Amino acid sequence: MPEERPTDAHLCGQLYATLEVLQRLADIGFRALGREESRQRAAKKPRTEMTVPLHTVGKSLYWARLRGHGPAAGAVFRSIPDLMPSARDLPATLNPDQQKEFLQGWQAQLDAIEKIRNETAGR
Repeated sequence: MPEERPTDAHLCGQLYATLEVLQRLADIGFRALGREESRQRAAKKPRTEMTVPLHTVGKSLYWARLRGHGPAAGAVFRSIPDLMPSARDLPATLNPDQQKEFLQGWQAQLDAIEKIRNETAGR
């Protein structure tokens, strides 16, 4: 039986975590995604809060590579297409239950990225 695709709210949380990690690897000044208040705003209004970071993801990848984090940033970057919601655009708003799904997706993606980092560090 095929695995069900996560909800758009969950995928938005995973996408947010991915963009957050890329900003952290890039170590550039606009790393706002790592702030709790930014994450809470994105959980309520993904389209408003995530569109600009999604548009500038190439900049994060570029700077992460310059900082010596190319392999990790590349692996994180390549996951983005699979994390895009099924709708044409990011959801404009999420209700309280969807906000919980967003945060669960965010945590699940951070855990998945950490697992990959640990596996590649052991090589």
